[in-house]
Amino acid sequence: MGSKTTNTLQEHSKAKVNLYKRYLSIYLNIIKRVEFITKVLIFDLFAGEGKYENGEMGSSLSTLDVIRKHYFSNNNSCKDIEIFFNDNGYSKIEPHKTKIERIKDFASAIYCPNNVTINYEEIPYSDLIQTTLERVRDLKEERALLFIDPWGYKDINPSELKELLKNKKSEIILFLPIAHMYRFAEKSLNDEEFPGGKPLMRFLNSLSIDEKELPSTQKGFIDKLKSAFYSTLDVKYVDTYMIEKSRNEYFCLFFFTNNQTGYKSMLKAKWDEDEREGKGFRIGDSNAQQSMFDVVEVSNYDSLLINYIKNSEGVTNGDLLEFGLRNGYLPSHTNQVLNQIKSRLEVTSLDETPVKGFYIDNKIRKVRIKYK
Repeated sequence: MGSKTTNTLQEHSKAKVNLYKRYLSIYLNIIKRVEFITKVLIFDLFAGEGKYENGEMGSSLSTLDVIRKHYFSNNNSCKDIEIFFNDNGYSKIEPHKTKIERIKDFASAIYCPNNVTINYEEIPYSDLIQTTLERVRDLKEERALLFIDPWGYKDINPSELKELLKNKKSEIILFLPIAHMYRFAEKSLNDEEFPGGKPLMRFLNSLSIDEKELPSTQKGFIDKLKSAFYSTLDVKYVDTYMIEKSRNEYFCLFFFTNNQTGYKSMLKAKWDEDEREGKGFRIGDSNAQQSMFDVVEVSNYDSLLINYIKNSEGVTNGDLLEFGLRNGYLPSHTNQVLNQIKSRLEVTSLDETPVKGFYIDNKIRKVRIKYK
């Protein structure tokens, strides 16, 4: 991954950090309103350099900056927060310092509320993951957000991701270098003598992906991983955010949560970052944007939604909320389609209260929507 080995935060890596920052900001604001949640744990397990020569902040300092802004925008208050920054090895920018030493130095200049605790570690991920699992396994009134942004993919074990999510109170943002994985996937699965192929083979085998199921495009590979994660990790929601580094070279952030509000919040963060499709980051000008996902895709959400309603005996507003989210669309998108065809819809109350809308994002109102 470029951002860990170069002296500047490149555009594709900046896009990754921007989505993380946007989601963390939304996440903290939601948690702030939930009274029974007493504490938030934030894990950045590959924290990187902290700040780069072009002045851009990596994930670790961005975490502190988001918390600072959250604190001051909420009348100088926030939930108790405990942060875990980890990375082992020396800096590529200042070779006489470790990465964590650099993060500490930069972090000291960022305001930190008194009820925010920062832990700094320099432990290999393979050793750290077990203590992290123990820390999140028994969460009760706490919630955890884990940002896992490794160099490559060799350290990532899907069974460990499953354990991290098992408590239903953790969320994970995972970065994977799709282009590199896709390039060597078939050879790793077919050639046991292929140098360095065993980690990728183990990764794919753990997700029950074999060479017969490998797609013909990088986007297809992302979709395959998404489906495999969903079935393997026992998690309610899996989402993706595709990042274009260069022509025909894509990376991806995978998001895992068991919470509908968290999933909806990530969709909002994605649509805020990518107003056109809500799917990812593209390099270059508007013409280059046409190349994303290997083929040009046209949204067909309106027809998907209409067919969903037509093929049912009637659906609730809650059903339509979930349908939209599962297809990567916000309640506002669903409302937009429904308003375009409202003359063909019949809406009836399920709670004996007069109907004045579709109530897609209303957890109190209950209505049934049927095609006439």
